[in-house]
Amino acid sequence: MATNFTVSVDEVSCPVCRDVFNNPVILPCSHSLCKGCLQKCWRAGFQKCPLCKRVCPAGTNPPINLALKNLCERFFLEQEAGGSSETLCSLHREKLKLFCLVDKQPICADCVPHLHDSHKCCHLNVAVHDHKTKIQAALKPLQKKMEAFCEIRATGDQKVKQIKSQAQHTEEEIKKKFQELHRFLYQEETDRVTALRVEEAKRSQILSMKMEKTAREMEALSTTITTIEQEMDKEDILFLQNYNDTMKRAQCTVKDPDVSGVLINVAKHLGNLQFQVWEKMLSMVQYTPVILDPNTACSALILSEDLTSVQNIKDHMDIGHGCYSLLGSRGFSSGKHQWDVEVNKDAIVDIAPEPLTIMPARVKVMVQKNVQ
Repeated sequence: MATNFTVSVDEVSCPVCRDVFNNPVILPCSHSLCKGCLQKCWRAGFQKCPLCKRVCPAGTNPPINLALKNLCERFFLEQEAGGSSETLCSLHREKLKLFCLVDKQPICADCVPHLHDSHKCCHLNVAVHDHKTKIQAALKPLQKKMEAFCEIRATGDQKVKQIKSQAQHTEEEIKKKFQELHRFLYQEETDRVTALRVEEAKRSQILSMKMEKTAREMEALSTTITTIEQEMDKEDILFLQNYNDTMKRAQCTVKDPDVSGVLINVAKHLGNLQFQVWEKMLSMVQYTPVILDPNTACSALILSEDLTSVQNIKDHMDIGHGCYSLLGSRGFSSGKHQWDVEVNKDAIVDIAPEPLTIMPARVKVMVQKNVQ
């Protein structure tokens, strides 16, 4: 003896599109979904189950789930049988066959002359079709939003790995550039790596917050879509009675998912890194354009330890010559050159070729006693 049972919408709903299965296929992992939904998911990435992520063998052609397909057909038959039952008018006990376009409610033929005289009315089936068409049009943007949320959720894990990869690569570059000046710039290196870690944590936290927000919005959106779909599956009278509330749900505003501004600002950490460090070093070092060559100084001259200044020993001054010379340590063969040199009243700065050798010209500093 056959047993009557009612098929629930959850039993015949595709977990991807949330609609009644259309040509349901079964995967090796025993999950079932619409054939069109499966093909769409497989075109977007690897050939795997969208639910459990189990990879399917190459060339897999999932068979039709006949049991589930028959269950869907039974569901549609029950829906048609349930939709054929008509509710009677509470006032006249007549079948509700009309719909008042002014009062937005189902009515019977006896309601027209008594309560809806001069009101524009249409057949109930026409009103149901028109209202469902409007709901369906309002539902499409929400379904597109859901697809966008699904894509964002799928790429969330990749974003996390990308942030970690960026942080690792940036740290390696920072350490590499600091190797040449590691002893002197150890604290600078530590500070920059710390700043990178802080930004990594900040970016990761921002992404985590956005992903959590996306998950909450997806859950709310999924609930809204399910509620709207359930309202559309109700009997015609109940559907029309709840039409305004259903339309408000369908016309809710949902912002686009946004994961911008979550990646590490690599340019801030690596851009002109050595130049920025060099600028900081300027306060600690002093550049001297001319370094004196102690090998060219006569015995009457004394050079400073940093080879940047010189003074004469008057006791050893040769009155006959009255002049002492000292060359700079670097020469040049062409071009324009300029130096700032501090001299006293008894000093002369001159340019002269190095004597007795074929060498580029070098800076020659002349120290001469001022003879009146």
